[in-house]
Amino acid sequence: MRISSAIITAAGLGTRLLPYTKEIPKEMLPLIVRSNSSNLVIPVLHYIFESLFKIGIRKFYLVVGRGKRVIEDYFTPEWSYVDFLYKSGKADLAEILKQFYTMLEKCNIVMINQPSPRGFGDAVLRTRPVMTDSVFIVHAGDDLLFPDHVTNIKRLMDHYEHYKPRIAFLVERSRTPEKYGVVIGEDKGDYIEVHDIIEKPRKPPTDLAVIAIYVFDKQIYNALEETRPTRGEHQLTDGIKYLLEKSEKVHAVKSVGTRIDVGTPDSYLEGLRYITTNR
Repeated sequence: MRISSAIITAAGLGTRLLPYTKEIPKEMLPLIVRSNSSNLVIPVLHYIFESLFKIGIRKFYLVVGRGKRVIEDYFTPEWSYVDFLYKSGKADLAEILKQFYTMLEKCNIVMINQPSPRGFGDAVLRTRPVMTDSVFIVHAGDDLLFPDHVTNIKRLMDHYEHYKPRIAFLVERSRTPEKYGVVIGEDKGDYIEVHDIIEKPRKPPTDLAVIAIYVFDKQIYNALEETRPTRGEHQLTDGIKYLLEKSEKVHAVKSVGTRIDVGTPDSYLEGLRYITTNR
């Protein structure tokens, strides 16, 4: 059975990108991509949504916080504006919006509020009451791969369906693994059999950094319930570590291409430069 649901988290404060992120979520930062023979400006969330749509996802659970209305408005079709563009002689732009709105209308999109930034794990756990599928993708709203995000997600899904681990996620060899979750495990060729995962270690034991795109089943909810912190942020790695300690099988699938991280001004600028010079 193919996976048809995805959780996208977009509720962080994005303080490292202030003052822009005071009013606009970092997940709505613009990317400049090629569309036919011209440049097109789209938000990061649009890029992620369209990539997931292309591999068959039709149920989307967007975890949002401050800046919720910006995301809600963007992901709500406004056909009158499409008509306005046609009447204004801007048929090419009208067609771009029409294509996006047509995709939106083929999907069910649920907005879930995370009132305060309590961590990635807390964001995922908030989807439990409304999640209808037994297996689903979790995708951070500020992490993507270039040039072919779609290929990486499809490889992850195919791996999960072939090997049937409890959890699968993407991983890369990074020059700065301390910025991410880090994996320890046994190299099996195109994937790592994970033995441990550490969140942002000061001294990383490996250079295998997690890319925040996962496939989970509903056991992750039980794991997150069991690992609720008494204070501070609830990390998704808490739930993954819990399942590893229960001897569940966890696989880290090696990604292809280059990670684009929009979490800081420097990494965002580096990502934009890479995208615009490698199209």
